[in-house]
Amino acid sequence: MTSADVIRYDDLQPAPWQNGLGVTRTIRAMPAGGGWSLSIATIEQRAEFSLIPETQRVQLAIDAVRLEIDGREVVLGPGEQTRFAGTQHVVGASVAGSSQVLNLMYSDAIPALDVAVVRDARELPLDSVAVVVLDGELICGPLVLARFDTVVLEGSVRPSISGVRGLFAVVRAAARN
Repeated sequence: MTSADVIRYDDLQPAPWQNGLGVTRTIRAMPAGGGWSLSIATIEQRAEFSLIPETQRVQLAIDAVRLEIDGREVVLGPGEQTRFAGTQHVVGASVAGSSQVLNLMYSDAIPALDVAVVRDARELPLDSVAVVVLDGELICGPLVLARFDTVVLEGSVRPSISGVRGLFAVVRAAARN
């Protein structure tokens, strides 16, 4: 059995960060007791990230962003990412006035997840649990997904997904070492 939920970016309501210093649009909220969440945040000013215990975070830059993670500067260009624990002290700032980032958060209680950037829909990993269109289009069954639209995939059978050109952020199980 499978289900594929399409989430349209235009349908997402902007909401303040937990600390009120930024704005996010939640694609998928973390269920009570663990799991994972996905959102697109807008960073317009230097702001501290909220501390979220028992959580791991992966941040993919859609636009260039400057982070300080426990005092260490990390500058991410578009499509670059970093990973950090929810208990680390992180400060974010836009490199050019306003930046958007894709935030994946997952509970320490579940297997690790990661984000891969794929340029061709024919190369989407079979173990994908969500696909966010960063640029271009993605065809999911009869639906066409545009910039920042997302398909969340559940179960073992996948709907027909295609779309030759674009840039896609793929959430999937992390490779084991």
